[in-house]
Amino acid sequence: MDARELVEEYGRLLSAERKPEYFALHRTRYIALLQALTVPPGSRVLEIGCNPGQFTELLVRAGFRVDGVDLHPEHRAELWHALGVEVRRCNLEFDPLPYASDTFDAAVFSEVMEHLPGSPLPALQEIQRVLMPGGLLVLSTPNARSLRTRLALAVRLLAWRSLEGKDEFRHRMLLRGEDRYTVHHRLYAAEEVRWLLETAGFVRVAVRYVAAREGAGLAHPRIPQSLLKAGLWAVARAVPPVRSMILASGRKPAGAQEGGASR
Repeated sequence: MDARELVEEYGRLLSAERKPEYFALHRTRYIALLQALTVPPGSRVLEIGCNPGQFTELLVRAGFRVDGVDLHPEHRAELWHALGVEVRRCNLEFDPLPYASDTFDAAVFSEVMEHLPGSPLPALQEIQRVLMPGGLLVLSTPNARSLRTRLALAVRLLAWRSLEGKDEFRHRMLLRGEDRYTVHHRLYAAEEVRWLLETAGFVRVAVRYVAAREGAGLAHPRIPQSLLKAGLWAVARAVPPVRSMILASGRKPAGAQEGGASR
């Protein structure tokens, strides 16, 4: 079963309490991540940021041996037990990954980087450390140059309004401790993602754009919203750099020669 078939079948079987609305919004991202995860079934894969557990389950169904880290693993403890996946607590801003060096064949770092208040470089360097030589990192993050983001910004600028709404601003300013990780702190452009991966020591870095959000809700019952989404989808299909998601991959150097070639 290929990645698309696996994700679509999973979505059809998803019960009401397992967040089908969240799945509908992220199904294209799930497909793209699985397609980019070019390691054989049976490989040991680390998922960094596991909640709500949908992609964790897809990794297990795809035949990978999965470990995970999350800020709040207790939120899905029953699911992790049912899947046979150990998810350890880790705060990427302060904690090293709780694994020995050269442990995993691949790692997935999806929709996490933008939630870190500081530089993601320490986290990326930790991921590189726990990968085996030649190990694969697959990363996704929202695209700072997406048409959706730029249109929303243009509307606020043309209306002579703050870049954040009043409620959003006040909510962000009142966040304390680990609640800070519930919001996006920075969006990244493709060349920034490439620089971060290469600076963290990854080689054979590849970066591309995915229309991950544009297709969600095209069948919306309100015609104006459907037409707007259809327009965004059409433009994103024609102009990749304005798509909503960046998908990147890189390898831990297999040896001194490959690592030296990247400098």
